[in-house]
Amino acid sequence: MSRWAVFDVDGTLFPPSSMEKTFLGYMLRKGAIPAVNIFYYLLTGCIRTVQTDYAESFKNNKYYLKYLPVRQVKSAARQFVHRFVWPGISATGKERISLCRQQGYKILIMSCSPDFLTYPLADYLQPDLTIAADLEVRQNRFSGELTGLHPYGQRKTTILNKLAKKYLLDFKQSTVFANHHADFDHMLLFGEAVAVN
Repeated sequence: MSRWAVFDVDGTLFPPSSMEKTFLGYMLRKGAIPAVNIFYYLLTGCIRTVQTDYAESFKNNKYYLKYLPVRQVKSAARQFVHRFVWPGISATGKERISLCRQQGYKILIMSCSPDFLTYPLADYLQPDLTIAADLEVRQNRFSGELTGLHPYGQRKTTILNKLAKKYLLDFKQSTVFANHHADFDHMLLFGEAVAVN
């Protein structure tokens, strides 16, 4: 069995906000997201709100990216992470990752932000494992949909339980850092849970 230190990104390691919301604002200022995509996003969000609930309908909704070329978005995302996310990562968070690593913990970072933001951040943080919202791609363009489970709310618990079997994660000897009420369920899995910010 192995000890892991699990770090949430949005609001925990990256205190200002979610990477995705900040990136969306960045892309809108650049004029890189067409108005029709915002229409897709809002319409889909409203329809799904009626079908499920507000959090689900907008958290899982990536229709602002519909039909955008993957290569173009990933290039903009790498620049964004380099200029805004990495400098905005909490100094305390970086220190805690380093300390946990020295103490023999394996490091997992987990974000419900898109993979094209989370994986470039992982290049800086160098975790042992990274979990992100994986986006569906069709003919080199984003479809606006996700593939697999979106790592938000109770689904984090499901994802971590699957990982526990694969990586022999010992929850009782492991620790988790998170900041939001939606993280409550998966925080209960761990021997040590730290509420941040």
